[in-house]
This record gives sequence, C-alpha cells and structure tokens, in this order.
Amino acid sequence: MNSFVVVLVEPEHPHNVGFVARAMRSNGLKNLKIVYPKRSSVISDSYHTAHNSGEVLDSAQIVGSLSEAISDCHFSVAFSRRVFNSVLPHIMLPDLPSSFPSFGNDFKTALVFGRESKGLFVEEVNLCGLVCEIPVAGLMSLNLAQAVSVVAYELCRSGLLSSNGRAHRPLPTAGDSLAEIDQIEKFKAFLMEHLGGRYRDQTWMESFVHQFLQRVQPTRNEMGALFGVARSLSGLSARQEKQIKKSKRK
Repeated sequence: MNSFVVVLVEPEHPHNVGFVARAMRSNGLKNLKIVYPKRSSVISDSYHTAHNSGEVLDSAQIVGSLSEAISDCHFSVAFSRRVFNSVLPHIMLPDLPSSFPSFGNDFKTALVFGRESKGLFVEEVNLCGLVCEIPVAGLMSLNLAQAVSVVAYELCRSGLLSSNGRAHRPLPTAGDSLAEIDQIEKFKAFLMEHLGGRYRDQTWMESFVHQFLQRVQPTRNEMGALFGVARSLSGLSARQEKQIKKSKRK
C-alpha cells in the first residue's frame, strides 16, 4: 500500500492547517509538510482547529521550498482546478486512484495543495508528475481543508489508504430481532378489526397483509411502530384496546 505525504504550499490561514490535520487524522494520513520560505509559526496557531489531531501537527515539517518538500518522495500530484500550459496530464479526482504508479509499500507520493487565494503557480505544478482537479459546480473551488478531506476520502474509499483504526460502527436498526409471526398476526387482527368501508369486505385483504408483512420481515420495534400508527388512526390507546377486549369476553 502506497504511503502519502500531504504538502501545503504557503497556506494563508492557520485555522485551515488545523482543519487539514483533522481531515488527515480522520482518514489515516499522518505525514504533513508545509512550505514556508520564512519558516512561519503557522503550526503553533493551528492547534485550536485540529480537534484530536494534534499529533499530526506535532510531527509536521516546515520546509523552505516545494522542491525540498517532495525531495524524498517518488511521485507527486498537484491539485488545482486551473488548466496550465503544461505537458503534465490533467485528470479528475475519480480517476486519481488508477493513475498512481504501483511500486509496493515503500512508494511515497506527495499530495500537493496550493494557497487559498492563488493556488499553485505553474512553476510549482511543473515539479509534479500529475495535475488533479476536484470536480465542482461552475467556477467555485473548495476550501483548502475541504479539498484535502475530499482527496483523502477518495483515496480511502478506493482502498489506497489503510483502514486500520477507522471506526466501524454498525448502522442503527429499528430493532435487534425480527418480529415473530405471532406479533404479525396480532397486528393483522387489529388492522382487520378496525378497517372500515369497502376494505373490510375484501376477502383478499387479510391474506395480502399477512403475506406482505412476512415478506418484508419487519423487526419487533418496527411492528410496534406500526401498531402505534394503527392505534392512532383508530383513535384507541393500548389501554383502551385492552378494555374493549375484556368487555367483549364478558
């Protein structure tokens, strides 16, 4: 699996650097380099937006030039929505995962992002091996941290980033167990008892409701919710329903 280094060229707002660190941490990226010729203190001012991602900033490197930032990498991608007068291939983000050379685990790729207001200069783009554009509507462009987050997610989705440590929470469900036939039958009986008009006299209605509910396999909580809706429409509460049944038995 390839390793990646996020390179920010002269970011203009420290809070964006913090958000970039958070996006990286959320997608398993750890290596951050920031190009600042004057060795600005941008990192120290970025921690307040790097929620739970201070370790990315702790290990970040500030270098004097893009050449220095990518010097230990094997490949580099410049992210820009502009089309440069360059011989470099220009691709869209969905095509990026299939555009990386594959040379094993030691292959390091630099993901290069430009300034918030000016992006990357053509001289900087020409230091890279590929130009990648994030598709957006019209003439809009993404915020720096948004761009890093979208790119990181695309790499993770395509399997180029390790999923180790990522959260795998089960999706919430309406209930933990399927409704039993007895619960379905009770609902069906309640429904048939309170149906009015021409539906009460349809011989196929009872069989239809029974088959439908068994086919969709509702959970116990879902059946409980259906019961609640049916009772609400009938104007009866569960307590009133029990009282009516008792009176009928007498």
